[in-house]
Order: sequence, then structure tokens, then C-alpha cells
Amino acid sequence: MRKLFQKIDRLRLGGYAVLSVAKNSPYAACNGQRFKIHSMGTPDIKCRITLYIENQLVDFNIDQVI
Repeated sequence: MRKLFQKIDRLRLGGYAVLSVAKNSPYAACNGQRFKIHSMGTPDIKCRITLYIENQLVDFNIDQVI
């Protein structure tokens, strides 16, 4: 749990996240790219993170970003 909170704190301070989704995802072409964070949900195991991708807001969970 400590590592999870550290990751969330790092993302909040940095303001950007690198996308890392499965190869069958519609956003697989964006893997490894850095995107600005719009908002984050409450810190937990499935924390929601909203990113700006091509001027659209897209929701991911904490496991899908680096």
C-alpha cells in the first residue's frame, strides 16, 4: 500500500503520467507517451486518473499509468 501512495503522490506532484495499457486497448498506440493529468480520484487500489489525450478527457486506473 505504501508503494501505491508513493506512486499517487509522484503523479500528483509531477502533473503528468506515462500511459501503459494492454496491447488490445484502443489506446495501445499511445503506450509510452506522456500526458497531462486532469484529475485523480481517491487514493486506493483502483484509483481513477483522468488524462488529456488528443484534447479529450479519458479515464484510466492507477495500474494503466506509470
